[in-house]
Amino acid sequence: NGGKNCVGALSESASCGTNPCPVDGKYGTWAAWSKCTKTCGSGTQKRNRACNNPAPKYGGKTCVGKSSETRFCNTKRCPVNGGWSAFGNYGPCNNKCGGGIQKKMRYCSNPTPKYGGKGCPGLNTMIRACNLHKCPVDGGYSSWGAFSRCSKSCGGGTRSRTRSCTNPTPKYGGRSCSRFGASRETQHCGTGACPIPWSGYKTARVCEHHTMHLNCGSGGRVYIHSANYGRRSRAHCGNIFWYNTRCGSGSSHHNVVVRCNNRQSCSVKATNSIFGDPCWGTYKYLEVT
Repeated sequence: NGGKNCVGALSESASCGTNPCPVDGKYGTWAAWSKCTKTCGSGTQKRNRACNNPAPKYGGKTCVGKSSETRFCNTKRCPVNGGWSAFGNYGPCNNKCGGGIQKKMRYCSNPTPKYGGKGCPGLNTMIRACNLHKCPVDGGYSSWGAFSRCSKSCGGGTRSRTRSCTNPTPKYGGRSCSRFGASRETQHCGTGACPIPWSGYKTARVCEHHTMHLNCGSGGRVYIHSANYGRRSRAHCGNIFWYNTRCGSGSSHHNVVVRCNNRQSCSVKATNSIFGDPCWGTYKYLEVT
């Protein structure tokens, strides 16, 4: 129809939705763990993370999950260092005298060291001297000394000897030697009869096979000065058998002494069975003075 075309653009654009889009938050990486609250005996440590990767914006959602976490650490037991108990009483002395020692103890039990703890410092024993007094020394006798001279040469005397309590001498309350007996010992001596005042020699004689009787009477004692069994003269005990006049038994004096000395009376038979035969074939006699 010949009309004119429309003047202007057929379409028009206008801006819309110009507000920013929401940004949801996300956590960044975890930070390092904090220092443990304890060095032993179970402590704790923490770590954090920030909601910044990205941070929530424009109405975006916050980060999902925890921003911090905690864990146990150094869970091993703590060392327990040992501590001493009080000292006990002193024990008995190990010597009764002469110096000894006695001890008292304490124990590493207050508390007992555990879990690598240190032991108790110092010594567990205390020592002191005791019974310092000297030990008793019991006396002991020395060897016996020599006997003294007899108080009498006849008629009954005594002699003695002594020993001393010096081996060792008793000291410091030790026992005397009396437990071992006396320190003096006495013996009888000179028990032989004393000779009776001399009244002169007398000679007695009996022929072989006869018995000689000697008697000094009341209060007297026989003392044999000499004796001979044999023959020294033709004049006595006459007999045709006197070929040897120079013989005598060597045991004559002894055999008469043992039978007669210190006796009031005695008898001795003149026979070969007592004296032996000093001269065979000769008629003998016993002559005593």
